[in-house]
Parts: sequence; C-alpha cells; structure tokens
Amino acid sequence: MSLKINLKTLNQLTIIYVAIPLLIFLISWLKPYIAVVSFILFLYAIYAGYFKNNKFELKNLINNKNFAYTLLLISFLWCYFAGIGGFWYQSPDHDCRNAIFRDLINYNWPVYYKSADAAMVYYIGYWLPSAVFAKIFLFISPMFAFFIGNIFLLFYSIIGIFLFILHILRAVKIKKCSKSYLIILMLILFSGMDIIGILYPHFSSYMWHIEWWSLQAQFSSFTTVLFWVFNQGLPSWLLTLMFYNNKNKVENFGVIALLCFFCSPLPFMGLAVFLTGYCLKLLFDAYKTKKIGKLVSNIFSIQNIISVFLITPIICLYFISNHSTSANGVISSITKDYGFFYVSVITYFFVLEAGLYLILISRQYKYELLYYIVFISLICCPFIKVGYAADFCMRASIPALLILFIMIIKFLFNNYNFRKYKIRYILLCTCLIIGSVTPIIEFTRGFYDVITNRSIFRAADSTKTFEDKIVYNEKDNTLSNSNFLTIKPETKPFFKYLAKNKKRS
Repeated sequence: MSLKINLKTLNQLTIIYVAIPLLIFLISWLKPYIAVVSFILFLYAIYAGYFKNNKFELKNLINNKNFAYTLLLISFLWCYFAGIGGFWYQSPDHDCRNAIFRDLINYNWPVYYKSADAAMVYYIGYWLPSAVFAKIFLFISPMFAFFIGNIFLLFYSIIGIFLFILHILRAVKIKKCSKSYLIILMLILFSGMDIIGILYPHFSSYMWHIEWWSLQAQFSSFTTVLFWVFNQGLPSWLLTLMFYNNKNKVENFGVIALLCFFCSPLPFMGLAVFLTGYCLKLLFDAYKTKKIGKLVSNIFSIQNIISVFLITPIICLYFISNHSTSANGVISSITKDYGFFYVSVITYFFVLEAGLYLILISRQYKYELLYYIVFISLICCPFIKVGYAADFCMRASIPALLILFIMIIKFLFNNYNFRKYKIRYILLCTCLIIGSVTPIIEFTRGFYDVITNRSIFRAADSTKTFEDKIVYNEKDNTLSNSNFLTIKPETKPFFKYLAKNKKRS
C-alpha cells in the first residue's frame, strides 16, 4: 500500500500544526468579541494562503507506507530521549517548562496567580494544544490531567518532528530510502565542532553540555535544541522550512513570521532576516522584469495584512507585558567589548561552529543569496545580546543553522563534482563526524543519569507551579521568575483592554 504526501498536503498539515496554538490563544485569552473577530480573521488568513491557493507542487514526497512508519518511529525515539513528556531524563530547563505546562492545565486562562497580583506572560504557544486536551481530565485529578497532558505533548511533538523530517527530505530533494535514513542520522548528529572548542585555554568545564565552551556564545545542535528548548525549536524549524520550500510565495511571509513570533520570539528574529532579505531579492528581480506591481500586490496579500497589521499587535502587547521587558525594556545591544580576548574567542567560535562549513561549501553557493544571509546571520549573532545572557545567539541562530545544514546535505548528495573537489568532501565529512560528538554527549547524559538512578522517569519537575514562588520587591521592582510573569497585570495594555477578565482559578 502507498501513502501519498505531496508538498501541498505537507504545507497544509504543517500550517494547521503550527497555527493551532495561536488560534487557541486568540479564542481563549482575549475578550469574547475580540477573540471571535481575531480568530475568524486569522482562520481566513490560513485558508487564503494555503487552501484557497492551489499553486503548490503536487509531486509526491513519500509513497511507501513502511517508510512513513519508520520515520514515525525515528520521530518517537528522538522526542522520547529528549525527555518530552517526562518519561526519560529531562535537562534542567524542563523544570520551569513543566511548571508552565502544569499551570496552563490547572488554571483558567489567562493564567492569573491569586497569591500575588501577577499573571503568566511567556511564549506559551507550544503547550496550548496539549493543555486544552489535558483540561478534559481535571475532573479526575490535576495529577492525572498533567500525566495525560504529557502523553499528548509527546504525541504532538512526534507529529511535529515527523513533519520536520518530511520538509528536510523535500528541501534536499532526496527520495531513496537508504539516503534518507543517512540524512536523518546526519540531522540528529549535526553540530559545530565543540569538542575541539574545549581545547581553547579559557574553555568552560561543563562536562555534559560542552556547547558552552566559549563562555561568550553558543550555536545549539538540533538535538540540543530539542532536548532543552523544544517549545521554541520545533515551531521555528517547521516555519523556516515552510519559507525555504516555498521561497517565492511572498504572499504568505506574514503568516510565517507571525506564527514564529508567537511560539519562538528569538528564532523569529533570525527568520525575519531571511524573510526580509528574500523579499528584497524578489522586489529587485521584479523591478528588472517590470513585474513589480504584481509582487507588491502579493506582499500586501489579505493574509499578510491580517497577520502583520491585525494579529501581530495583539501578540506584541502580550509579550511586552512580561516583567523582564516592561521593567528593563528589551535589552538589545551589540557587544561593546572588542578587546583581543573577546574577538579571538568569537573568531575561534565562529570558525569551529559554522565558518569551516561555510568555506567548504562556498564553491557551490557563491552566487546564492541565502548563503550570504546565513554567513552574515551567524557571524553577527555572537555580537548581539537581548537580555543579559547569550540567549539571542543560541536561539536566533536556529533558522540559519537549519538552512546551513540543508546546504551541506545538498552539497554532499546532489551530484556535485566529487573528483574535482574531493578534498572539500573529505574535510566536510571529517568536520561533521567531529561535530557529532556534541549530540552524542546529549544522548549519553540521559543514559548515564537513568542508569545511575535506576529509573527511566527522570523528569525535572521541582518547581511544580509559580503560584507560591512569586516574590515581588516593589522598591527595586524585582520579581522572581520574571521571565515567565508580569506583576500588576491590570496596569498593562494587553490585560487592561484585550484579555478576558480575571477569574479565580
């Protein structure tokens, strides 16, 4: 039997998958009349962009049912060992994420905390579908609802990874099963050469998380992203590939940008560079061919207008309610320390994490705009900070690293001149093998912890809820767990004018 999935179907399944969280947010967090209008408008934007428009490639991406089942199994294993759902070892970052998920299940929406005049403000989109499903079981007990919610969260993530892999195979245009499995393995093990980076005299001594070796910046491998920040990684991967596989469909760029912004604000900043750069390229091409009028019409499509001018302001007002943002502003700056030590570390970092890859594939991509956007994005990321840590570098680099991986795979598999450039092939494969140590350590950490503690249930879940952990110092305007909360929400425009009224949870 065959299972036929073409690009049109894949796009439709993916846009539904990534749009459901925002649709849930609009209908459940906003005042009724605003909720209904915004929900209908965005639903129409999705319809106009991906269902009403039938001009998508109809060539099948997958025909073999057994191959599809194998991809689902791989998706399950990758998500399971990432700790999603709490049925395997979880990295420390899961602690607060589990608290967010539990509060989304147990509290009315928007989430208000009665122990303090506070509310939840965070990029919560990825958890909303699972939280909605889990709420059905609250009548049994909150503990049981959380357990069921985690099962659904694992299932939801497996579907997301399955779609992600299909998009990767479409992007690199590989159809043979044997090559597809090799590419999936390379996807899971792709990373910069952190194991060499730790040889730097001032490296970090994080044994189980060597990507912090430079202390200044980090480019996270795909496996690291899934193990630590799956809620940001999966949506941004899918939306980056929605752009990459449909680069000329500028009429949908606004939808892609909005959905990425809602679920993954920092990766959105990285993706926005590609959307803007490619839009300018299309404008330049249209100007040369005297078709600029049609392109401008596409840019200002109904779905882009709805997404950018009507829905995005709502999400902006929600995010700027966050205490870290409202108290300090969005702390965004280009690093001013250009001393020899800092520059030498960042140069060394860039060369090992992306520079060598970019140099080795340059012959094939020297005339392609995306290559230069990747290069500029990745070389600039370590010098930009949003907040006090290296979060911008870690997360804004996600789209560029994904496109870099696609370029590497196409270089290796798409009949490039091996005889002429075999040295490049050999060096590139060597770099990939060295880089694979980082994801292998991510997997090994989980196995080591499970074996040491003799239990597979190693969830990071000590916080439980933010309800009893909110401490606000009015004098210094400091708030515990401020990354996830806002204080005095009734004074914030989103909660004052747009959000549903406060209810007892």
